[in-house]
Parts: sequence; structure tokens; C-alpha cells
Amino acid sequence: MTRFKSLAFLSLFFLSAAATNFTQCLIDFRDSDATEGGTNYHGVNVSNPREAVALTYNACLEWCGSGWEAFNCSVFFQQFSAWLLPWLALISQLPFGAETYLDNLISGGFPSNAHIDVSYRSSYYHVPAVLTVGSPTLAAFSLALTALNTRWTYNRFSDIRHPNGGNAAKALVFLQRIPLCLTTRDGLPASLIVLTENNDWWKCLVDGLEQTHTWTITAGTSIAWVIIAFVFTITDSLMNLGEDVNSNGQGVGSLWLWLIPMIVGSLLVPDCSYDKAKAAINKANKLAFVATRTSLPQINVPPISDTPRPTPDVSYMRAVSMYDKGKTFTKDATRAVPVFNYSRIWEWSSIVETIAQAFERSYENASNHVPVDSRKEWAPQEDKHLRYHRDNRTRTVTQVQIYCGFPVRDEEPLQPAPPGIWKRIFIASVAALGLQWGTTVSAAIVVVFTPTFGLGCRSGSYLLYGVVSTIIWLALLLSSYLANYAKVRHNGGVSPSSAFNSASLAKGLATFLRRLSVLVASLNAIFVILACVSQFSNLYSTCYCNSSVLGRGSQHAYNIIAAGYDYGHMEAAWIGGFVLASGCVGLFLFFLHLILDPFRRAIGC
Repeated sequence: MTRFKSLAFLSLFFLSAAATNFTQCLIDFRDSDATEGGTNYHGVNVSNPREAVALTYNACLEWCGSGWEAFNCSVFFQQFSAWLLPWLALISQLPFGAETYLDNLISGGFPSNAHIDVSYRSSYYHVPAVLTVGSPTLAAFSLALTALNTRWTYNRFSDIRHPNGGNAAKALVFLQRIPLCLTTRDGLPASLIVLTENNDWWKCLVDGLEQTHTWTITAGTSIAWVIIAFVFTITDSLMNLGEDVNSNGQGVGSLWLWLIPMIVGSLLVPDCSYDKAKAAINKANKLAFVATRTSLPQINVPPISDTPRPTPDVSYMRAVSMYDKGKTFTKDATRAVPVFNYSRIWEWSSIVETIAQAFERSYENASNHVPVDSRKEWAPQEDKHLRYHRDNRTRTVTQVQIYCGFPVRDEEPLQPAPPGIWKRIFIASVAALGLQWGTTVSAAIVVVFTPTFGLGCRSGSYLLYGVVSTIIWLALLLSSYLANYAKVRHNGGVSPSSAFNSASLAKGLATFLRRLSVLVASLNAIFVILACVSQFSNLYSTCYCNSSVLGRGSQHAYNIIAAGYDYGHMEAAWIGGFVLASGCVGLFLFFLHLILDPFRRAIGC
């Protein structure tokens, strides 16, 4: 601690010692006989140096040097605590719920055996919160995509009046954040859909999954206080225009406003943590019955080899289970954190479509009064609690497979391509980009219209942050598609071990893009925090940055130093930026509400 204090003291001393006093250098310029370099508030040259209130960029370098303004401790702590600290504290409310505490903090892989493919194991680590801060576009995309998937699943099963169809839709929605695996061979999913004995399996699964992450006093209070503090801080800054204008954090507040819909949206979207999902699946699987080759189901009979039986333990082959971390083509798919939902879109959507088609086929047969054993007559309903007579839903594994439309061969068939997936990706992309660039552009507008007008270091940093965030999202989305392509090709018979085929090339490129994106996201998260801190500590208060050389060019750039500027245009820009950012946040939340409303009504939320 002593060393840390000493280092901090030396750093502050260095910042102060190397600082430039712009007020003094303007005084020195006014006392000189220079005829060029001085301007008025609008950048127009003045011949009399005593009338100068600003300096051109070249004159600023000559008279003030290339250093930065002195570090002001009181201004720094005031701006940092008002504009940035509440947002950093709010990051702790981002949803986690991964497999272990370590995965919640460090979602990385640990290389073990040398023969394990690099696409399954990686030697990097990263924090989910860091990935979210590094690419809000990715976080917003995953959240919007989860909401759209929820609505699609609900609509997909809405016309299927088969027993347990509603429970199937609910279960699949809650299982979006885990690496879900579906085994269609041996009549496993067909037995879950057809056999009356498996009604308890569906009910048990849904009961275990419906423990969603809901509103809490802590989450609600944290969000409320941040919003109240943000509004109060904005009001105070508008009432004190012109004070510490170059270190003011109005733009910083707008830049971080995307955090609110991320946290609020995660409380709206149906969700279930890894541990609860795993426990629910394991508990339900102990109740599962399977059809056999010869006999009929027998309830409450000890399991024997030739009858449909409760599966003996969790290690038995299951219709629904979780992928092991070593059996996925993309490492991010195994991370049960909402920000990684983008990586499970292809596999999860295919599973939903497979189950929906099986339910559809079974419901169609039942609607036409066709029993599982087509050689028998349709038995009328005898129990008002059972929609179909038990005899209509019982027979051999082959007949159960055919009844649901599954092939009877032993190998695992390719799962169908999910319909409408590109439409959902497009809509989620528009929503995510709208939130990202609505907040980023509003932050840039605030700084661009802060004298001297024009694109400068502060606004340029905001825009760079948004550009990198968008590139990370594009790279990871492409990575997930390539990983899914490689998996489909591998399941179709293309060996991933060969280095000269499309599957191996897609897999290698997907791994490269994922690792590079994670590294860049970590750097981008650090960059945006340092950019905000640099603004508060006056590191951006230099001739180059204050003159807006980046946007105006060195010949037209000038640095306003003297007080007395009319800040009317700046005030309008600050209000406009706040309205733009707030409007984009409100639209994103309204979008989530509209998308999720039918499902939340269905589950009674």
C-alpha cells in the first residue's frame, strides 16, 4: 500500500510538473508584439494581440508548448465520481450465472492434453464484464437475439396442441444460455414426446427451469440511483456552463448509458443459470421413460431389460443434455453467460426446430386419429386429464420414431436448418447498432460542439470505441457462423483433422477470429476507461486536442483560452445529445418489451 501511494504521488507530481498553463501563455502572447496567431472566439485572426482570446494551433504550440494542462485534483475527483464511477459500479449488476465462480469472473479455457484440438481448448482468459464493456454491440445483439428467439419459439409452438407442447416451448426458451445437446437416435426424444409416462418429465423440467433471474431490491435500487444521479449531474452541468468545460463528463455519461438497457433487459428476458439448468435436466432425466423394441410401458414396475424403463442414472444416454466443453466447435458456446448467447444461436435454433417438427408430426397424426401402432384402432379418451388415450401413445421404439418423423437408422441425422434465423439476426443487429451508435454518437456530439467546435481527441476516442465495438461484434458473429459450418460439415462426414478442406479452414478461422476478438475487446474496455479518466485528468487538454485539429485541420484549428464565450450552441448540443442517447435507450427497452410481451403473458409474468 505504501508503494502504491508513493507511485500515485509521483504520478500526480509528474502530471503537475509537466503541465502547461494556457492562461499564462495567452497573457504572454498578449504582452508581445506578435501580429499573427491570435483569434477571436470564432477563429478569426485579430491583428492586435491584446484582443486575442484564442490562439491558432501553431501559435499555441509556439507559446504554450505541446504539454497538457495541470492536473486538478478537485476537478478530477468531482468529475470522476459524478460521471464515471456510478457506471463502473453498475457493471456488477450485469448477469453472470456461469458454471463456476471462476467462469463468472474469468471465462477462459485451460489447455490440458496435447491431443485436444485448439478449437476446443484455448489458453486465454477473459472476464464476461470486460467483453461486455469492450463490445456493447455484442452484448446488445445477444440480448436482442435472445428476446427474438423467445418470441420465435413461442410462435413456433403456438399452433401445436399436443400434450407437453407448451412445456417444451418454455423449457427451450430457458435453455438458451447453456450448450444444449439433443440426441435423436434410439427413440429418445420421440419417447419424451409420445409416451404418456413422460408427462412428468416435461413438468419436472419446466418446474426446475422457471426459477428465473427477476427483479430484486438491490438491482432496482442500483439502477434507480444511477439514473437519478445521472439526471442530477446533467442538470448541474447545464446550470454551470463554461466551468471546466474541457474536462466536463457530459459526453462520458451519454457514452455509458447503454448499461441501463443491458441490465434492465437481462431482467426481462427469461433466463436460467447454468447450475439450475443442469440440476433441472438431471432431475428430469431420472424420470424419463424410453420405448423399446418389443414391449409396452409399465408404470411403477422395476426396470427390466425389455420394457420401457426409467433411465437408471444421469450417465445414461439422454435425449436432452449438456455438451461437454471438449465437444463443441466453439469455446464460447460452453460459457453460460448471456453475452455468449450469440455463439449458440445456430445449434439451439436447430434443436428447437427438430423438436417442433417432431411435436408437429405427432400432433398431426393424433389430430387424424392415427395411433402410434397404425394397425390398431384409435382409442377414445377415457380420462379428462389426458388429452389422448394411453394406448394411442404406446408402442415400440421404431413405431415411436416413425410417429414423430425421426429416421429409424442408428446414426444421428443432420438437424434441420432453423427457419428465419437470418431475419432474427438482422433485426437484432439493427437494435444493437442503434443502441451502440445512439449512445456513442450522442457522446461525440456533446464534445464536438464543445468549443473549439469540431472532431477532436475526446470525440475521436468515443467514435473509435464504437467502431472497435462494432468490428468485434462482426468478427464474433462470423466466428460463430464458421464454427457452425465446420460442425455441420463434420457431422456430414468431412473429417476436421484434415488441413485441406472447407471444414478445417472454417474451424481454424473461427478460432482465430474468436481469440483475436477477445483480445481486442479487452483492450477496448481498458481504452474507454482510460479515455474517460484522461479527460477528467486534463491529459486531453493540449493544444492539439483543445484546437480540434483532428476535424478542423492544423490550418483552421484554434484553442479558446479566455473566458466569456457564448455557450448557447453548446448547451443546445448537450441537451440534444442527452435526448438522443435517452431516446435510443428507451427505444431498445420498448423493443424488448414488445418482443417479449406474448411469452411473458404465457408464463404469467
